[in-house]
Amino acid sequence: MSEFLVSLLGERLVNSEKAEVDVQSLGARLSLVGLFFGCSMNAPCKQFNGSLCEFYSRFKKASEHKDKLEIVFVSSDQDQKHWQDFLQEMPWPALPFKDRHKK
Repeated sequence: MSEFLVSLLGERLVNSEKAEVDVQSLGARLSLVGLFFGCSMNAPCKQFNGSLCEFYSRFKKASEHKDKLEIVFVSSDQDQKHWQDFLQEMPWPALPFKDRHKK
C-alpha cells in the first residue's frame, strides 16, 4: 500500500504541528486510508469534521485495529491561513497546502 500512497499523495504529509509525516512509512502499516476532501469555509465540512474527529478518537482509543487506519485531509481551501486553521482541528495528517492541486 505504501507505494500506492506515495504515487497518490506524494512523499510527505503534514500534521497540525507542521511536522512532516513520511508517507512510505505510514503506508507500510496501514490497511485502510480515508481521504477527507473538505474546505474550512464550508459549513457541512466543518460539521462533518466534528463528527469524524469523534469517530477517529473513539476508534484510536478502543479498536484493536487502531494502527491500521489513517485519515488524510485533502483541502479545497484557496488560502493557506484557512487551511492551517482547519488543520488545527484535526488529529490526522493532511496533504500539504502547496500540493492541493493533486486532489
